[in-house]
Amino acid sequence: MEEELKVNEFEQGADRETYHTNQNMQQAYGPEANFHYRANSADEILGDLNKLRNMILDHHQVQCPRLASLDNYMKARNDGIYNDDCRRMEREKADHRAAHNFAKIINLFDVGYNTGIPIKKASDNDRINELVREYDRQNDIEALDSELWRDFRKYGRAYELQYRNQNDEDCSVISNVFETFVCYGLDVERTPLFAVRYPKYRSAMEELTKVIVYTDTEIITYKPCSLSMMVLAEERRDAHYWGEVPVTEYSPDRYRQGGYEDVTSLIDLYDAAQSDTANYMTDFNEATLVISGDLDMRRYSVKEVIEMKRANLLLLANGVNPDGSKSQTDAKYVYKQYDVDGVEAYKERLQEDIHKISFVPDLTDEAFSGTQSGEAMKYKLFGFQQMSKSSQRGFKKGLMRRYRLLLNIKNYVSEADNVDLGDFTITFTPNLPKAVLEELKALADAGTQFSQETLLELASFVEDAKAEIERIQEEDKKIQETVVDQSMFGVDINGQSRILETQGAGTTKA
Repeated sequence: MEEELKVNEFEQGADRETYHTNQNMQQAYGPEANFHYRANSADEILGDLNKLRNMILDHHQVQCPRLASLDNYMKARNDGIYNDDCRRMEREKADHRAAHNFAKIINLFDVGYNTGIPIKKASDNDRINELVREYDRQNDIEALDSELWRDFRKYGRAYELQYRNQNDEDCSVISNVFETFVCYGLDVERTPLFAVRYPKYRSAMEELTKVIVYTDTEIITYKPCSLSMMVLAEERRDAHYWGEVPVTEYSPDRYRQGGYEDVTSLIDLYDAAQSDTANYMTDFNEATLVISGDLDMRRYSVKEVIEMKRANLLLLANGVNPDGSKSQTDAKYVYKQYDVDGVEAYKERLQEDIHKISFVPDLTDEAFSGTQSGEAMKYKLFGFQQMSKSSQRGFKKGLMRRYRLLLNIKNYVSEADNVDLGDFTITFTPNLPKAVLEELKALADAGTQFSQETLLELASFVEDAKAEIERIQEEDKKIQETVVDQSMFGVDINGQSRILETQGAGTTKA
């Protein structure tokens, strides 16, 4: 029971980078570390500031340590190998600790595959398309979508805050998962009741927290206070007109599990195996010198024997041979035997398991070479594609809510024609290498014809196929005008100018 309580111990005001666990994160954090906050109504929590305070502290003390552990694995600060309790028993022995950020490999592949090519949004209403394009341009939505997906797959959750700035521009920003959460209703639709942001900042030598609550109609700001001694006192209320809570939570599924969360134990095992290998190689260079012969061990005190051991020196008295004679004096080095083949096979199996369970292919694998056909690569990515489809559905829900809120505010300020999303589609394009030349050749051999615009769109150095076609047409037009001019004034083979016969005039030769 005592160990379970220590899981939730937390140094108040400490940065997330200072969190540590005493065991693997899957064992350390139970369901409460990924709990969805729910209430019967917003007034039930906001009407009792003590309940709001307890909810904030619970998020900070119970949920944030899990998020911090996932963040550590992404940054190669793996909890398992850097745990202080993992120190080797013999202090004089090497204690190398190597962390491997498989988590970063998994996350980068996931982000690149799903958002490397910008997500496409389209409506059957031209006015909606215009509003969406302008909104995306102002907020650099391609970069925002990519960062949202990064958090979305790293922590199993990501948050987006929408607001209108002083220039009456509608904005979207990512909100830190360590200081943001949403409380949902008890209805089957899980309607967001309110969202909380509690950013921390340092004032002089004191760390303060500013709590901001977003409901479906207003923004409530509380006076800055210490997180460890939180006393909430309302500072101001401002109305907003987004029509709903302007904070959107993105989650891949109802479990909110990180993309590499279920392989952290395997990453810990791989770290331990590699670290043990490095420790062995270091200790091998310091092999123990054993001297055996006619030695009187009674001359040496226990302290002297310990000092000799630390100096990798071992003295042994004469032994007795089977014939009763004493063994000869001998000196040799001894060292721990190491099963190289067995250890390397063990590490290779761990690495394969990490990629297999996370569904992310090992791009360094010889079997995953660039000589394979596109169809063969699809089969290797089949498991990852199934997982991505599930995640994309969760991300689409968040994107649909983003643009629904956008139309709410646009309709309120009369910048839209009272339109709704209607038939609004969101399309993900996998960012994968394609054997375009082989595909084109096969289709051309089958008699398929392609327009110039389609062929230009396949060229990597052509950014806008339509613009390129317009430039070609403009050049053709200039060439035709030049041909007409040359029909009036030509050049003979000797380079001498002559005026050609024109319509309705006589011929004049120079």
